[in-house]
Amino acid sequence: MNALFKTLQIDAEGTETLCPSHHTAMIEIAGHRLCKLCAKETVHHSHATYKNELQQRLLQQKINNSGLNKRYMNCGFKNFLIESPAQENAVKQCQNFAQQIISDHYPNLLLIGTPGTGKTHLSASIIRNILHNSTKSARYVTSAEIAQKMMDTWSDSSKSEKELIHHFSSFDLLVIDEYGLHDRHEKRLEMVHKVLYSRYDQMKSTLLISNFTLQTMQQDLGVRLWSRLHENNLIVVPCYGNDRRIT
Repeated sequence: MNALFKTLQIDAEGTETLCPSHHTAMIEIAGHRLCKLCAKETVHHSHATYKNELQQRLLQQKINNSGLNKRYMNCGFKNFLIESPAQENAVKQCQNFAQQIISDHYPNLLLIGTPGTGKTHLSASIIRNILHNSTKSARYVTSAEIAQKMMDTWSDSSKSEKELIHHFSSFDLLVIDEYGLHDRHEKRLEMVHKVLYSRYDQMKSTLLISNFTLQTMQQDLGVRLWSRLHENNLIVVPCYGNDRRIT
């Protein structure tokens, strides 16, 4: 503190007045009395506040860049409405999945069930949990987006299919929503499966969301992909019940 005063050429005089908080002699600067320890605490608090605000801004930026749209940006485990033991189990399974990724494991997850049962909400909760509690990366995308982006490279020489596969394989977690909805064309499905194969090779976790039944998922993915998804533990979370969007 004294060095700072010397650097700024500030004259500081000692006083006999004691700081009521620290009971140490205060100093007088330009007619104002202050405690060195109080000043240090104020600077430390300001730094801590700035650091916390910076971390919050960085976290929000990571969430903004995660691919989640506005509707699911603030979805979390705490605001997921639990109305049945099955939903409570789904939340616990998803929390466990997120924790495994944070702990440097790479399981895969299937969220399957009927529309409006909170599957996308749960996937957003997983993404937010991972981004908030680790330095891992997580990205949300639909199967239709993957297929379309890759097919667009066929008419755009500035991009390549290989580069896009590498991009989608770079995230520690990739959430692929609406699997089986807009990817029924054989070529589109092939694009999505290429990403799944690449993520397997890179030992990265994938979360698939679908309205398919488990049996249909197995058939659609095929024997080879189905086997690969199981290698590092495949967690299957069924989501069935009333459509929350309607009820």
